[in-house]
Amino acid sequence: MSLQVPSSLTPSKVSSFKECAYAFRLSVIDHIPQPINSHTLKGTLAHKCLDRLYFDFPPESRTIEVARAIFDGVWNDAKISGELDYLEQCEGTSIDFDELAKDTMFLIEQDFIAENPQKVKALGTELQLEARVGDMMLRGIIDRLDLNPDGTITVTDYKTGRVPGVMQEHDRLAGVYFYALLCEQVLHVIPDTVQLVYLRDATRIISKPSKQSLSALLNKTGAIWKAVRTACERDDFRPKPSSLCSFCNFKILCPTQSPA
Repeated sequence: MSLQVPSSLTPSKVSSFKECAYAFRLSVIDHIPQPINSHTLKGTLAHKCLDRLYFDFPPESRTIEVARAIFDGVWNDAKISGELDYLEQCEGTSIDFDELAKDTMFLIEQDFIAENPQKVKALGTELQLEARVGDMMLRGIIDRLDLNPDGTITVTDYKTGRVPGVMQEHDRLAGVYFYALLCEQVLHVIPDTVQLVYLRDATRIISKPSKQSLSALLNKTGAIWKAVRTACERDDFRPKPSSLCSFCNFKILCPTQSPA
């Protein structure tokens, strides 16, 4: 029995399918919800704060004090919405919310070390782009799109984890190159640079996409789309055991991980 083909591909879906087709199916096809944890919530809150800092305030007003005021509002919203209570339910233990708030604010403050917010001209934040290429629908949400002094653009993506090793760095850049591909397809402009801002380490990894690199990415994405369609037609999404299994939210459902 064939399965319904996903409506689109995003950087996270591409990464998920490459890492483990079975986990991809559970998440994307079967829509099994994944619990949140402290790391993912900190990332969500930090992204919300930086979105407001760069979208709501002109460059000269982007100060640490303003960022802290934004965080206070975002944190209060998380309390009212029940996000903090839900986190405690998911983790099944008492959470030190003071420490969680302190560490999230630390991530936001690190952006002021990694770059100078007052020198950034943001064209948009949380920018949703989609493009149809052949029978594929590509979608993505760009954290920030910047206009450079020379008129070129830069795609910025925030990361809340540590700076990865060389092999992992390539995988992370593939995601932000996907956004550059969307810019080419939708805006008809290839970004001059793409950058990953690793907030915890206050470090930026910058790369320059080219017509050739984006063409190669499009071909690879097309191959993955074909593989996804074939897997849906054959109902064949196989698990791929790896070191990532210990961090997988679907471990209890995986035939390779379940006790005999």
